[in-house]
Amino acid sequence: MKRFFISLTLCVLASLVNAQVLMRDVWLSMPDSILPYLNKNLRTEHVDFVDMHVKSEVKNLLHENGVLDTLTNDFAAYYLPQSSTLEMKLLTKADSTQVICMVKTVKAPEAESEIRFFDTSWKPIAADFGLPLHVSEGDILKQFTIKPSDMTDNRFEELSKMIDPVMLSASLDISSPVITLRLSTPVLTKQEKDDVSVIAKQISFKWDGTIFKEY
Repeated sequence: MKRFFISLTLCVLASLVNAQVLMRDVWLSMPDSILPYLNKNLRTEHVDFVDMHVKSEVKNLLHENGVLDTLTNDFAAYYLPQSSTLEMKLLTKADSTQVICMVKTVKAPEAESEIRFFDTSWKPIAADFGLPLHVSEGDILKQFTIKPSDMTDNRFEELSKMIDPVMLSASLDISSPVITLRLSTPVLTKQEKDDVSVIAKQISFKWDGTIFKEY
């Protein structure tokens, strides 16, 4: 009887693993509204190139060449050279269900990202999951800047005021459930960017099965 229950448990666990959605499925089932210039036929063509182990470059409906740069079981990265990127990561929750974390980044010319969450049926999830997505610009500046010990308060305040507008860019890690956020400084000169970089910091957040936590 004990052996029976062990076998039954193993079968249940195996079925849960098998039930996990793969990023390939997420990519192919993605609504056209997410990337209006890339319909399902074109997304399928990208996957075909990946399967052939060649560069997955396909001309989209805007007549631009897009590249599905990476496609693993839980991660995908698609980009239009010089203009935008789309990254997606499958996050596993404590109850074994999955969440799609999607990061769309536009470079105009500095990167600004939009982070959204969906279930595996592409139903939007109205949650931040611990990320600073709906906070004030002032709170973002406090979280993503740090005053060096040898810097005066006046200089720190001066540099902080240069970060306007306050914008964040984000990137997902290919091999772990980690997202990294950093400040973008679109209207600054190269010298000003160098000056501001002294106080700007990037923060990585790791998924713990429920929310992202800074680490």
